[in-house]
Amino acid sequence: MKIVPLPLHLEPREGRLDLLDSAFNYSEELANAAAIFQDFLKKETGISLRKEKFAKFNFLLDFSLQREEYRLEISENTLTLSAKSDQGALHGVRTLQQLLEYDGGRFYFPAVYIEDAPHFPYRGFMLDIARHFFSKRTIMRLIELASLHKLNFFHLHLSDDQGFRFESEKFPRLTEVGSTRRGTILKDGTVDGVPHSGYLTKADLKEIVAYAERLHIEVIPEIDMPGHMNAVLAAYPELLCEGIKEEIEVRPAWGISKNILCAGNEKTYSLLEELLAEIIEVFPCRYIHLGGDEAPKANWKKCPRCQEKIRKEGLKDEEALQAHFLNHFSKFLEGKGKTVIAWNDGLHPDLDPDIIIEHWKPGTRRKTVKAVNSGRKVVMSDFLHLYLDYPYAMTPLAKTYGFNPLEGVEKPENILGIEANLWTEWVATPEKIEFQVFPRLAAAAEVGWTAPELKDYDNFLSRLEHLYAIYQKKGVNYARGKEKKPNILKRIAGTRRWLRDENAEFREN
Repeated sequence: MKIVPLPLHLEPREGRLDLLDSAFNYSEELANAAAIFQDFLKKETGISLRKEKFAKFNFLLDFSLQREEYRLEISENTLTLSAKSDQGALHGVRTLQQLLEYDGGRFYFPAVYIEDAPHFPYRGFMLDIARHFFSKRTIMRLIELASLHKLNFFHLHLSDDQGFRFESEKFPRLTEVGSTRRGTILKDGTVDGVPHSGYLTKADLKEIVAYAERLHIEVIPEIDMPGHMNAVLAAYPELLCEGIKEEIEVRPAWGISKNILCAGNEKTYSLLEELLAEIIEVFPCRYIHLGGDEAPKANWKKCPRCQEKIRKEGLKDEEALQAHFLNHFSKFLEGKGKTVIAWNDGLHPDLDPDIIIEHWKPGTRRKTVKAVNSGRKVVMSDFLHLYLDYPYAMTPLAKTYGFNPLEGVEKPENILGIEANLWTEWVATPEKIEFQVFPRLAAAAEVGWTAPELKDYDNFLSRLEHLYAIYQKKGVNYARGKEKKPNILKRIAGTRRWLRDENAEFREN
């Protein structure tokens, strides 16, 4: 039986359950998962289930299970899905979607007994809509596909140097100015001169969040700070460090801007507090991501206000000032029931111990693991394995699958889980998103769901073929022929080709 991600325990049994009887009994607490199951069966088989007390299909509450755990037992006579919560039941529905078979005459489920639960509590996907803007429709489709893979977090990167994508009523210039750039840099270093713009209204975002909630996915908003802020600084240049004379624009180029928010300016803190208050009105998620990566400190070193802030607070240097800056907003958001996540660039001895670190940066794993073993909670988003914007030549499917979040970790309980990330500098269309993400997201999902000792790449590939059939039914533009482990020479050649032409692999698909 070919299920991705691999269940914790699967016991095939003799026989099968033919889909003839349409009676369905379910606990009201599992009504949402039951409705999704009914919709799936109707679409795939034409069978409409009717609710009856005594039925062949049963979704039952079992309070002995964990929140995301489910048990599934299928015999020749009945199908029973047991769960403690609607979330657990929905995971069971996702398994049933992969178990459904057709023999040319009838649809059926094979007889099986499954006990299943995720290995890690955090299993996420990040979409950058700042570099290239993507619509509500595209985001909701990706959320549906994330749910298919049993993910439970969707991280939305809403702001960067190249665009601000959240509608703020308090600060309208963030979208009036910050949502549009004059053009986009090409591989040859020229700017195409085609304005790129777009943002999501609060109504759009509330619809996205409500849709994700039905699928038991929490949407994490990210406003990156104090760096990656050109779009905000173009709209509100008074937040620049003192003495900066250049005119700031929403950046058409990628890379790292030297211009970051002034950490010594009280206007910076008041604007961001009001903005974050707006954001948490839209996003009920327990987490708020504040970025904290790639923030050059040259302006802070020359800025009288930043230097005064360092002296006043008794800070050691500019890196300690960034920790102080993030701590300020961590405390502010903690008062509103939120926990901050920050990229591991911001990992500093002074950083609030309650801030969750998202590890991504090459060459820093040892430092991150030391923090984990000292008690810091961490989400692993390792650049070399889980950055899906890079070509398959550089990050093959096998490499993503082979990632071990627990390597070198003495306190595994502090690893919350994993997140696969898609930055969109070189990803401009929904079709390219799907090519970059699938099937690597299936590999990442198994890293997050399945215990490391149960993973086997060849076995994964044998199950992946069945998932491909579901991709095809859903019209997913997944990458074909990427299952084999390429040799190093082919990987180098493919990576060099991508550096010249970001769509080379995509066109071959």
